Amino acid sequence: MKIKVYKYIIFSFLIFLFVTGISFYQYFDKNFSYAKDYYVIKENCYEGLNPHHEYCEEWRTVYKTEEDYNTFLEFYIEHYNPKAVFKKLDAITLTCEIVENTHFDLLQYFSPLLIIIALIGTIHSDLSSGMLKNYLLRMEYKDYLKKVKKIILKVSLLTPVALITVFVVSMLITRFNFNFNSIDGLEDLAVYGKWKYSNFFLYGLGICLIQFFMNILYCNIALYCCRDNKNKLVAIFMSYVIFFLVNIFIYIVVYSLIINRILGFHNLTDFFAITGYWFFDDGKSCLYVIIISFILQAISSIFISKCYKNKEEVIKSSENQIA
Repeated sequence: MKIKVYKYIIFSFLIFLFVTGISFYQYFDKNFSYAKDYYVIKENCYEGLNPHHEYCEEWRTVYKTEEDYNTFLEFYIEHYNPKAVFKKLDAITLTCEIVENTHFDLLQYFSPLLIIIALIGTIHSDLSSGMLKNYLLRMEYKDYLKKVKKIILKVSLLTPVALITVFVVSMLITRFNFNFNSIDGLEDLAVYGKWKYSNFFLYGLGICLIQFFMNILYCNIALYCCRDNKNKLVAIFMSYVIFFLVNIFIYIVVYSLIINRILGFHNLTDFFAITGYWFFDDGKSCLYVIIISFILQAISSIFISKCYKNKEEVIKSSENQIA
């Protein structure tokens, strides 16, 4: 019974898991697909099993002298051993690579849709099928609203749980290796940030908190669209459109026009591009976004509480959907 009630939440969560799995595959396919060629080169070119193998001949055309060719082979065998590279891989770097540089980053734009689907799919039938009146025969209206709030809190945990899953899988793959200093060229990695790496658990908690607050915002948007839309798909579509409109309003009106042009505060783009609230390089940025995301969810929660404050109006909207 619980599975049937929460099937949309489960569906969204499974999509998150699917994207996570695809992202791990993408990372290892990109960074370790050379392993097969490495062992062919090592066996034939370096160890001399078949010095005239096509790979060996290909590199000989690049390195004209035997000395340069042998120097290259020694360097390649020593520095590109996939097993050695894999052993140096730490949980922090792997987590950041998955979140920032794989298909997982598509969730910046599609996680709001999954949150909206989870929320609307779970509660829309209460309004569109007349179940709300049946519920209110057995419970107080305020108790029903508490039930909805509990569902919102559950749905809002989806992306934090997805991020935690990435981290847990990364720890298992790297065998709980947190020694990121063993990575060659660490500071040249696109995902590297000194504060982020040194305070990763605090950083991760901050990102999860930001995502939780933002998901409450998305749920509130969905709840607003649930009230007056008979069709579930229309409610989902409208919620997603409103999400983009909110994103544009915050960036163009609040930031570009008011904060940037009128108040004169510049270089704050990362704080007001809400689709990018998945990773940051320093603690200051993370703290600011925690505050901004909390304010956004608070404003939306106040707004939605006013929309659902009047029981008679909500019941009337429900009856209009049935009619």
